[in-house]
Amino acid sequence: MPRSATGICNRARVRQGVTSSGFTLLEVLVVVAIGAVMVGLVVLRMGDWRSDADPERQLERLAALIEAQCEQAMFQSRPRGIRITGEGYDFWQSASDGWVILTGDGIDRPRSWYGEVEPTLDVAGYRSRLSDEPDAPQLWCDPLGELSLFTLTLEGGGLRADLNGHGLGRLDVELRR
Repeated sequence: MPRSATGICNRARVRQGVTSSGFTLLEVLVVVAIGAVMVGLVVLRMGDWRSDADPERQLERLAALIEAQCEQAMFQSRPRGIRITGEGYDFWQSASDGWVILTGDGIDRPRSWYGEVEPTLDVAGYRSRLSDEPDAPQLWCDPLGELSLFTLTLEGGGLRADLNGHGLGRLDVELRR
């Protein structure tokens, strides 16, 4: 009886069109390898598992928005401002008659803090009262790229993070435990 790579070949079964079904070890290993690569990509894509209420994550998001506002100030040759309150923050632009709040659906829309966080703001070494909603922004970017000197602290969920604004538009976020 002839032999094949997988065993004995039964000519009678081959003539009848009946073949043995199943997967070879190589096919199974290829499928497992593809699955492992896909799982690895999904895990890497998920990133870190921090919640939106994490103070460090909120300040990183705010830092990116402040950088975008400072870029707009340079492009439009008009100062942009950021008002921080106990509930959240919004963006302003300088106009001929003073500061005007920016509204809309895009990047300039007002935002609220996520979760139970307590913000504190120090501007140029002085503590700002966030319980009183100010009529103008406390922080601003001028068209030359300069930014107010400030430290914004968010505390919540047992974590504390600081966003530090330095004079030449540099921002850094620092996590404190």
